[in-house]
Amino acid sequence: MEFHQSSQIPTLSYVENEDHPVFGTLVEQILHLLNSRLVFSDIIIHQNSPLMLRQPKGLVAVTDSPITREELEEFFEVIEPNWAERIADRAFDRSIDLHTARIRANCFTFQGKKRLGCVIRRFPKEPMPLSELGLDADAQEFARATSGLVLIIGDTCQGKSTTIASMLDEINKRRSGHIITIEDPVETLIPQRKSIITQREVGIDGDVESYYLGALDALRERPDVIMIGEIRDAQTAQEALALAESGPLVLATLHARSTEMGLQKMLRLLGNSDAQAQALAHALRGVLCQALLPSVEGNRYHLATECLTPSATVARLIEEGDLGALREHMNSGRDPGCHTMNSSLERLLSSHKIGVEDARAATTDRVGFADLV
Repeated sequence: MEFHQSSQIPTLSYVENEDHPVFGTLVEQILHLLNSRLVFSDIIIHQNSPLMLRQPKGLVAVTDSPITREELEEFFEVIEPNWAERIADRAFDRSIDLHTARIRANCFTFQGKKRLGCVIRRFPKEPMPLSELGLDADAQEFARATSGLVLIIGDTCQGKSTTIASMLDEINKRRSGHIITIEDPVETLIPQRKSIITQREVGIDGDVESYYLGALDALRERPDVIMIGEIRDAQTAQEALALAESGPLVLATLHARSTEMGLQKMLRLLGNSDAQAQALAHALRGVLCQALLPSVEGNRYHLATECLTPSATVARLIEEGDLGALREHMNSGRDPGCHTMNSSLERLLSSHKIGVEDARAATTDRVGFADLV
């Protein structure tokens, strides 16, 4: 929609805006925001509307000045010279280093190709130290694994990419080897430390056509660690498991709401056979489910996690396909290296860092959360 005076989206104050360059180019305005102290996850740009930020407390307009089509076209030209041809078919992604910041831009048309739009996600120039993410010690231990499969699961935009980049860099700091990532697109660039890093991009103009083909290639590239940006289909799931069984450590992300739903999805993609369930139970080294919640003040995000480190009991439940019993087992607290999302939310609530409704939306066990509250 056009940004009319009736819009209920608030606008940043002059103090919050830090002298935003209203008369600068769109690239200059974006760079200013990326290098400012403002807390946000995304910049949302619609032709004929002001720049918008997605902050923990919600959407906010940067100024009252609308962005013109000419400004957006100039920005698209910077990130993709063939943008007009690409955008005619569908939206496209680009990850680039924009001077002092690294971004992923998703560019699209809407309203029957009459208007242009873009959503920009910023990434750190280097991975954040694993110890600074807010992960429990259980989850940090996954970076010490040398083989098998570690799944990082959660809804979209819950910090999975940030976590996995930090885990890879922790491995990079600790041991020598070859780390291969298969990403769409390449997000945070991982510097070479003790390991050599091969970051391959999925896409028409990338290094490989699909996650599956990238995973298929990886085994012949003598990897010690392989990161698969997302398991989307049966072929990729099967290849990820095959890689984990063949020796390297495989880290992969999966969209799911909870630990048991993530494992259910993985088993479904693998074909739901007894043999594949046994293989997954044997190869699995851990599951980390995570969610980002806005702080009570609305000025930052807090990370809540659920962690499953397989024991003999957990492996048996996965082999038998009895994933419903995993929740009860995790709640029992009998296994080291495991904790529930509710226990993480309880700590954040007791320290008054998050609100009850946000915690309720993030829980992976609503019945248990109701008892907790």
